[in-house]
Amino acid sequence: MLYPVVKVFVRLYYLIMFKITIVGKENVPTEGNGVLCCNHISNYDPLTMAVYLDRLPRYIAKKELFNNKFLGALLRNLKAFPVDRETIMDMKAFKTAINVLKDGEMLGIFAEGTRVKEGEEKAAKAGVAMFALKGDAPIIPVAISGEYKFRSQIRIEFGKPISLEEYRGGKINTAMMEEITEKIMGKVREMKVKL
Repeated sequence: MLYPVVKVFVRLYYLIMFKITIVGKENVPTEGNGVLCCNHISNYDPLTMAVYLDRLPRYIAKKELFNNKFLGALLRNLKAFPVDRETIMDMKAFKTAINVLKDGEMLGIFAEGTRVKEGEEKAAKAGVAMFALKGDAPIIPVAISGEYKFRSQIRIEFGKPISLEEYRGGKINTAMMEEITEKIMGKVREMKVKL
């Protein structure tokens, strides 16, 4: 599999380029499912999160990234799958995400849906709550802080898993999903630090 090879090369590259600090890696389950919900500051983010974990998350990536031959092949080898952001609900991506969780894998998602610069705020999409509820999975908040500049500090913090037990069994509605999403993103914002 390509993942161990990619990890070695990317970590070496990161060692040269950045000063990485990892916090709370023990909060990511070593087995069983979970949704890694992270802020999004750069195209580096999926690699940054993945190469410092012992297991490969399955990322949802915008379909346009798969149009590039090299990048598309790399994403497919890293078991990422596309989502069409132009549609209200991409059912194929939705079903794939739920199946990933039901198969006991980790799902990686950037709830803001696009990169958000320092100081900006963007409303997170409620899909993260829907995936976690339908896939019966905890959500692990992840905060990436810093800027991807040469020899700059990058900090990745994995928060404690958040159980959604209190929400299970009831009818899933928009208000519930928004409440869960805000709870998760509030935790992510709380974990971010100024470097």
